[in-house]
Amino acid sequence: MNDINPTIIAVLAAVLVILALFIFLLSRIRRAGPNEALVIVGRGAEPKVVSGGRAFVIPVLEEAFTVSLEQSSISLDVRGPDAKFIDTSVRATVLFKVGGTEEAIRRAAQRFLNQQDDLKTPLNQALEGAIRPIIASMSVDDLIAKRDAFQDQVVSSIKADLAEQGFQVDMVNLSDIDTPGSDYLKNKARREAARARQDAEVAEAETRLATENARLDSDEKIAERERDLALKRSAIKAQTDKAEAEAQAAGQLARAEQDKLVAVQQRDALAEQALVTEEQLDIDVRKPAEAAAYAQVQEANANRDTSNAAAEAEAFRRQKVAEANKTAAVLDAEATEATGRAEAAALEAKGLAKAATIKAEAEALAVQSEAVLAQQAIQILPQVVAAAAAAYEKVGEITIVSHDGASAPVKGIADFITQGKAIVDSVLPELGALLTPSPSAPATVTEVKTGNHPV
Repeated sequence: MNDINPTIIAVLAAVLVILALFIFLLSRIRRAGPNEALVIVGRGAEPKVVSGGRAFVIPVLEEAFTVSLEQSSISLDVRGPDAKFIDTSVRATVLFKVGGTEEAIRRAAQRFLNQQDDLKTPLNQALEGAIRPIIASMSVDDLIAKRDAFQDQVVSSIKADLAEQGFQVDMVNLSDIDTPGSDYLKNKARREAARARQDAEVAEAETRLATENARLDSDEKIAERERDLALKRSAIKAQTDKAEAEAQAAGQLARAEQDKLVAVQQRDALAEQALVTEEQLDIDVRKPAEAAAYAQVQEANANRDTSNAAAEAEAFRRQKVAEANKTAAVLDAEATEATGRAEAAALEAKGLAKAATIKAEAEALAVQSEAVLAQQAIQILPQVVAAAAAAYEKVGEITIVSHDGASAPVKGIADFITQGKAIVDSVLPELGALLTPSPSAPATVTEVKTGNHPV
């Protein structure tokens, strides 16, 4: 303990003092609930009032007291004479409380701060003193009949006195009114009851009379209604009978009209049936007959057209055959003519060749003796040429323009001649020289044509 720093002790002591002071100050804060008021006295001439809040009460200088603002009730039983000097007893309940203003709270605190639990005694005396004069100013009958007016008079008469004491009256409820020591209310009740009974009997008699009158009136009205109903029924029956008779007559007329319509419809139906029968005959007999006749006519026309077409086809065929035969005959004639021309040309060529041969023989005989051999060779040359040309004996005409441009047959003849020349050259050179064509005179061969086909 001797090692503790005095400064720490001083600080702890100061904290404790401050904490104690704070707690003390908190304890001096007083709060008032919503049904309470605080009256703070001590510094001012008038107490300070705080209602439904909180306030700080300065220690030593101020003190706070609590005043209840809750509502309280007092039951009163006030007895006194009414305006007719009838002893009357009134039982009432009064609801009161301390006023809500600061002035009312101050006044209630000044007068009843220490008597809050016993406020009913002084207020009871004050309320009885206010109610007795009101009872004396009204009769029992008025008190009973005008309770609201009595309550309003009580509140208005005592309001000022209670406000002076810091209280306010919320409601006065008059619960019971009586006349003790007398039968006033009982007799009045009997009188009222007798009057009520009399009124009830009169009302009952009047009611019975009214009921009887109403019943008679009702019976009368019922009789009138029954009479009117019987008249109406008679009228309705007459109308109904008339309507039934008219309906029966109309029904007979309607049936007659209907029968007439049925007869007309039956007649129309028979006519329609006849038309149907006729149409059926047309369908079953006439139409098939007409169709068969039409088919026969069409078949005959078709046969006729077929015969005509066959005849026309035969005539056309014969015409074409004739034209073809004519064309063939013309072509045959032209072929025959061409053949004759070819044969004539061949004979002419043979004659020319024979003449050339004879001339060559003469010249050869004139030149040298070896020509005899040439002549002999020439004598057999036609046979050789004829054998070579046997394949072309049917050719009508041959024309050779040149050796290179000749056709295949012409080339064959030329080749044959060339080959014959080679043979002759090998036998007799001189004969080959004689047969060699001159360069200035190219060999030409006449083109032979058979028909329209050149060879």
